Amino acid sequence: MTRPLILAVAGVLVGVGVAFGVFFFVLGGGDEHAEAVAEPKVVEFGGKLGPHITLEDRVFNLQGSGAPVYLKVQTIIEFETTEAAWAKFAKTCVAVVPLGPRSEAMVSAVPFAGPMDVEAPEEGAALPPCAAAEQKLLEEFNHHIGTGRQLIEDAITTIISRHTAADVSTPEGKDALKAEIRDAVERLIHEPKVTRVLFTNFITQ
Repeated sequence: MTRPLILAVAGVLVGVGVAFGVFFFVLGGGDEHAEAVAEPKVVEFGGKLGPHITLEDRVFNLQGSGAPVYLKVQTIIEFETTEAAWAKFAKTCVAVVPLGPRSEAMVSAVPFAGPMDVEAPEEGAALPPCAAAEQKLLEEFNHHIGTGRQLIEDAITTIISRHTAADVSTPEGKDALKAEIRDAVERLIHEPKVTRVLFTNFITQ
């Protein structure tokens, strides 16, 4: 075999080897890279509230053929988050507890007092670190929701006002009302996803 032919064959073999190396590196490395860049993890808050908006107490006129019946209700809508700032807050200030079937009933609308928040601050005093962090995160989140808040309030008015007192007087009726509100909010605000709807004040008169 002549020297030029040997060099040509060697060149071809080297080229094939390089091509295979690139092929396997790209494919194999791509899989490893895909595994490394995992989907953001949803932050867990245990029995506490995550990002949420609190709608003030409102009085709604319920449907009915007799004397007027009113419903006074305060609604809290909690949203899902994968943001690093909320994850850091949850890790630092929230003691995650297992969620049971009655966990929703135990959620409080009062801002969470973290491990550093032993006593309530005096009037005019600076907030404890966890309370201050939560307040800042909630302010940013409410700013993010923006005018979507007014759209949500309008949707809730429409939903509640078409119900009767009998519709919402049972636990099942309240759950159905929450589901309606949740569906309406998710149609209005596609992201972030709604985690749950809470009623912290619910009085018919």
